[in-house]
Amino acid sequence: MPNISNPDNDIVVGFKNDEETIIEHLIYGSDEREVILITGMGGLGKTTLARRVYEEKNVVNYFDKRAWCTVSQEYDCKNLLNKIYNDVCGHKTEIDSIAEELRKSLMGRRYLIVLDDIWSEKAWEELDRVFPSCDNGSRIVLTSRQESVISNAKHICFPFFTIDESWELLQVKLFKGNGCPEELENVGRKISKKCGGLPLTVGLIAGLLEKVEKSEQMWCEFLLTLNSHVTFGDRIQSNDAIEHSYKYLSDHLKPCLLYFAAFPEDEEIEVSKLIELWISEGFIIGMTEQGRVEDEAEDYLNHLVSSNLIMVSKKSYDGCIVECTVHDLVRDFCLTKAREEISLEIINMEKEWDPTLNFTPHRICFHMHSTYDIASELVPWNSSTIHTVLVFHYSPFYNASWIAKQFEHLTILDLEAIRVYQSFLSEVSSLTHLRYLALKVDGNRNDDADVSPLLLRNLKYLITLKLRSEAVHFPIFLGNMSTLRHMIITGGGSCNKSCMEKSRSVIIEAIPACSTELQTWVSKCSLTPMHEDLLRKLPYLKKLSCVVSSSEGFPEIDFLHHLETLELFGGDYESFPLSKFPSLPLSKFPSSIKEISLGYITLPVSVISTIAQLPNLGRLSLTYCKFEGLEWNVEEETKFLKLKILQFYYVDIKIWNISCASESFPCLEQLFLGLCRNLLLMPSSFDDVLTLKRIIVRSCNSTVEDWVKNIEESARDIGNDQLNVDISSIWHRINSEDK
Repeated sequence: MPNISNPDNDIVVGFKNDEETIIEHLIYGSDEREVILITGMGGLGKTTLARRVYEEKNVVNYFDKRAWCTVSQEYDCKNLLNKIYNDVCGHKTEIDSIAEELRKSLMGRRYLIVLDDIWSEKAWEELDRVFPSCDNGSRIVLTSRQESVISNAKHICFPFFTIDESWELLQVKLFKGNGCPEELENVGRKISKKCGGLPLTVGLIAGLLEKVEKSEQMWCEFLLTLNSHVTFGDRIQSNDAIEHSYKYLSDHLKPCLLYFAAFPEDEEIEVSKLIELWISEGFIIGMTEQGRVEDEAEDYLNHLVSSNLIMVSKKSYDGCIVECTVHDLVRDFCLTKAREEISLEIINMEKEWDPTLNFTPHRICFHMHSTYDIASELVPWNSSTIHTVLVFHYSPFYNASWIAKQFEHLTILDLEAIRVYQSFLSEVSSLTHLRYLALKVDGNRNDDADVSPLLLRNLKYLITLKLRSEAVHFPIFLGNMSTLRHMIITGGGSCNKSCMEKSRSVIIEAIPACSTELQTWVSKCSLTPMHEDLLRKLPYLKKLSCVVSSSEGFPEIDFLHHLETLELFGGDYESFPLSKFPSLPLSKFPSSIKEISLGYITLPVSVISTIAQLPNLGRLSLTYCKFEGLEWNVEEETKFLKLKILQFYYVDIKIWNISCASESFPCLEQLFLGLCRNLLLMPSSFDDVLTLKRIIVRSCNSTVEDWVKNIEESARDIGNDQLNVDISSIWHRINSEDK
């Protein structure tokens, strides 16, 4: 979740008194289960205040279990309970009796639950009955625009920024933590006063002021412009600030902003998907000959973020935006404007369509809940003008044939949220204009037996292809797609030996016709040395994710000079006993690699030393891996010079020695250890890694937990307050299943 802070300096502004008051109620209130309500108008910073309290170190240490859940206006109670259960228990579940299981998991535990953006008393009543009253100091925090959602809150908070806090935030946004020039302070305070104590408005005004010359004269002129937009009291309304910010966006950025209306309320939007959709929609223009269209799209997103119209919710270790979100008020503006400007229509069960309305959209988005189906009668159009269909929210198996038949000129079809039968591949193969296709395919119906995924080779203009199936066997590569840039084929049934044999000739024939622009290749099929020629025809590949064969070897990849992400998997837990995982078959890696994820693989120490030498490696993740000899001795000459994140999940290792951790891991910021139950000897010098900001331990043994506690204590003794340690013995169900 985003903070009211500068993303570069991470300076938190405002709400200090409110934060301290709420923390006091959380920790020092009565033993009874209490509810705290943070309420007020949109743009007030309710979510930010709740998040700051939720993540405060004393609060984290005080409660046994914590969970955060965003409710929103349109919600599905079962889905919400599943999210809370996931936070509380540390693993997902899809059982029908989720309410009962969640209640059992909370019983006897001191818990903190945050229900963010709750809109109705009915929603609160549905969720309230799940949370037990154990008289142990458990707490529930609600944020809402409606004070009436609850009648028995023990404390109600109405947060507003003071003028000083508004001015402080404006400076942080504009000067990145540096002080404001003295000659601008007087007019700057007047500008911040116009924001009415609303952080959202301060951010939007800062986004506009960023484009203004930093001189007293120009700021005074800006203040006069603001005064002309004041419609209530002596402050500018948030809606007017949004309208003003939109007006001053470049024309090519406006449709990109309005496209956020397509996503459900409070959705944390995956940036890679957003950019792929923007590109397929034709929104990205002005790219240089040397640049990539994805880089241009990232620049678009950064412009929207710097205007404070879009909020960053998650960044990667190297500062790139991974997930983003949009404030409810900004989304409401986009919803109103999107129909007119980009011809986008939202369809949901709560909305009754007006048959007299003379409007045919180009883009339609289904926002459904799991209890509903997508019915053709909800869509009154049968038009060749509709070229985008997006479906959000999970729903059951569905016969989507009518979509392909009714909208035969589609360029974008995203059905990842529902499951379609394999026979739909025949229908979709006729949509030859498609540039973006995302499907979740099931193959359990008898009439699907003769439907081949190779039918999709007819889609010659695809830019992005995403296929997921646990039962349908897709070929390793679909040729004939000369424009393909992203191919993601996942699921347990992506490939098997017979499928590979059948498609082998197809693969070889496809090589001359494959897209040389391919940048993402994700497949659950094995790559072998015979695929090296194919890889050599993909010079711009940035991400490669595939399976390592235990017997057929692996192609060389050191010639992939643009490769940044490498994910290799030796199979799965059911296919291989831990002792029989294949060895990592590579001795040379492209120096461009930034991230490596390995799973179900045996790791020779020599290969780990080779990986350490990669000059750009920032993240190393090991899942269900085994070290040869069950030891990892990091010698003095082994240095992960740029590694920031190291993750071990169920790694079979007993001894981990490091000669000098501060030299071997000079930039390490985060260490994750999950289910490392055999680890008995830990490195003694880890408290010397002064860059370390976070250690997360999940369901490890007491040796690991004691080691981490000693590191935390040593860090505290030398004044290193940035280290955050999170230890939890969760995943009990996973443990029993693994045994």
